Amino acid sequence: MNNKIRNKNAYILAVAIQIVTSVPATAEGLDITGTIRAGIANSDNIFLLPPPDEVEETTYIISPQLNLDYSNQRIVSLVRYQYDWFKYSDLDTTNEFHRYDARLDSTLIEDALFLDLGASRSQSVVDPDAVVPPGGLPISNNLADRDEYFANPRLDKTFGQAVSMLLDYRYADIRYRGRDSESATQIQNNTNQSANFQLENYARGQGLTWALAYEWRETEYDLSLPWEYRRANAELGVWAGSNMRIFASGGKESAWDDPVDRSLQDEFWETGFAYQNGERASAEFAAGERSFGSSWRGRLDWNFRRGNLQLSYAETPTTYGVNSFSRGNLIDPEEPNDYLAFPGRSERFISERGQVSLRLDFRRTSFTVRAFDETRTGRFTDDGTQLEDESQRGVSAAMEWQPGSRTEIAALGSLSNRENESGDNVDFITGIISASYSVGSSVGITIAYQYAKQEPEEGSIGNDYVSNIVSFYVTYSF
Repeated sequence: MNNKIRNKNAYILAVAIQIVTSVPATAEGLDITGTIRAGIANSDNIFLLPPPDEVEETTYIISPQLNLDYSNQRIVSLVRYQYDWFKYSDLDTTNEFHRYDARLDSTLIEDALFLDLGASRSQSVVDPDAVVPPGGLPISNNLADRDEYFANPRLDKTFGQAVSMLLDYRYADIRYRGRDSESATQIQNNTNQSANFQLENYARGQGLTWALAYEWRETEYDLSLPWEYRRANAELGVWAGSNMRIFASGGKESAWDDPVDRSLQDEFWETGFAYQNGERASAEFAAGERSFGSSWRGRLDWNFRRGNLQLSYAETPTTYGVNSFSRGNLIDPEEPNDYLAFPGRSERFISERGQVSLRLDFRRTSFTVRAFDETRTGRFTDDGTQLEDESQRGVSAAMEWQPGSRTEIAALGSLSNRENESGDNVDFITGIISASYSVGSSVGITIAYQYAKQEPEEGSIGNDYVSNIVSFYVTYSF
């Protein structure tokens, strides 16, 4: 099994190299930027202990970052890499983290065949019921490296003026390293595969509409039974004006109460509408009956002059192996953390998740706020044991302000709450504020303050700590 996975990862890398080297690289399409950050930080609770056992520590930090972007008519690629090195002065020890995201989106046949490849490393919380560290500076055994490699070939072809076909396959391999936590036995490496097929005539823009679709997803674990889900449906609809499509669909999907037989057993249906107004606004809402009960889904994406608003809600059969909300993402670092995730646990559940994101951009100021609410119902272990529901919710806000040509003020804060299967509620509060000043075109200095708090609600069992970190950095950019 491990040899097969290594061969697949090697093949993904070989294909990426072949695509890149087959296209003449020009300096015109290549953009390389980076920073080297060095500084000192003082923490009043380096081990994240409850009062009165806090330990103060001064830490020296070196953190280089590298960004690489390249694009031409056939390829769009990017690399984001960050290395954090910490030297704890009084404890006389060091710690380090490597994080990276690499993506390659290529066009193999124009307007028809595409291939996306990627690799990333982030840090995952091993046990969400233990102490959750706010970043890598505090000393914690509750983090593990999460490596992911994926390949995603797609056939997206239009026939004539109206009929479009999409055939999409994705393979992802997820590995965990550095398992120092007592709960590390819960972690399992896993591979994920998914395939989607859709044939429709939406581009016609008038009259009757139709669509045929099939979906398949599978997660294989090192030691546990695999998780698999299938769905097939047909759709009929009609255009109500030039921008709105009303539709109804039905079909069969895997029975949620029968994890052994994943064939198309249960019927489902839904009805709804879709709206599209160029690139300015799009929306789709639908409600119906699924194998796990009544459900609805919806999304709204609205682009306006000064920003963007996104709303979404979905009830999705899934497992931890394909959880898309994980910490440490360098491409979108403001994505909310998942405080329920047990990395690699072979458990299936229904994710009922709603999320809203608002971004505003002005001449000297940008502001982003995100909020989410998720309940995980229908939870079962791989052997069919039923578990209690869990939930999490939170809101975060980020602000950047440039009061002058050389000065920047940034602030980021979040408030989250998690209720586990035992009914224990825990609040997570984080806040960062920083001020940066450019000494020259390449050198800047930054002063920052970070606050973090983990607190169980009254009557709940959980971890309790407060952490304050003050830091000073010098940054060289190139």
